[in-house]
Amino acid sequence: MISPTPIPGNDPKFLAALTEAKLPTDDVGEPDRSFFRFEQDGRLLGFGGFELYREDALLRSVVVPQESRGTGAGRTVAEGMLREISNAGGTRAYLLTTTAADFFKHLGFEVIDREDAPSAILRTRQASSICSSAPMLFRAI
Repeated sequence: MISPTPIPGNDPKFLAALTEAKLPTDDVGEPDRSFFRFEQDGRLLGFGGFELYREDALLRSVVVPQESRGTGAGRTVAEGMLREISNAGGTRAYLLTTTAADFFKHLGFEVIDREDAPSAILRTRQASSICSSAPMLFRAI
């Protein structure tokens, strides 16, 4: 059974996984962010998070530890995060990535022009400064 568990942004294992994957940790401790740990039968699959702005969500900090890569864990975590976003009232998901665009395209995301994203998403620290040059991807939920 796969179980998403809410975690704080300063969870040590989460921060270590982000750091190992060279993903940003600058703003994970700020308010209005939701993060989750995904496990299956006690085995860590990965982590993910989102920021919700009405029905628009920024999917972020999706990371799978090295030992779980290539096992389908990334898909499980990403799909689990989309369910969490939907459960919170989100109907559209946006993300920024420089390394995983092809992975997310396989999950139904498409690259969009930044100016087509909602202003609330563009004002996030991820979009405005931390990943300001990363491609933007979108998917309806």
